[in-house]
Amino acid sequence: GFVGNLATGVGMATVTGSGSHWNHSTWFAVGRLGNGTLNVTDGGLVSNVDASIGYEAGSTGQALVTGDGSHWDNSGWLAVGNAATGTLNVTDGGLISSNDTYVGKLSGSAGTATVSGAGSRWLNTGTFEVGAQGSGTVHVQAGGLVSSSSWASIGHTVGSSGQVTVTGAGSRWTSS
Repeated sequence: GFVGNLATGVGMATVTGSGSHWNHSTWFAVGRLGNGTLNVTDGGLVSNVDASIGYEAGSTGQALVTGDGSHWDNSGWLAVGNAATGTLNVTDGGLISSNDTYVGKLSGSAGTATVSGAGSRWLNTGTFEVGAQGSGTVHVQAGGLVSSSSWASIGHTVGSSGQVTVTGAGSRWTSS
């Protein structure tokens, strides 16, 4: 599925309320070639295998996961800024789960992710690359949690740029 599929496309999807579920059996892109926005709120659930927020160069993707019980479940990889500009915000008890994560995946990409507020979590079971080949920024603040059960890197390759800030009481980034 795609939100903001074609270059001239502008799309917005909102999944809100407990029991609301949008399932993609394969790959999902928010801003594939165009401008896409995804909102998961008030206990909504989005599930897919792999996903990108801002996929092709020139596209823009934004995603918000907010509120207790709100969950975006990526059983595969998640790219925040695959070859484009991507922004992810997890707030007020929202949850992101993923396997491998790339914030600023390919050269020329720009990814920014913020996990903010007590109970807000990003649980990653694979590698976590901030600035894989592009530019990546992650903010963990006000009691948010980012956890990766594998290795993490900041500024992974030559020419990439990565930055992570962890601020505020109870804020944590853990990596095994």
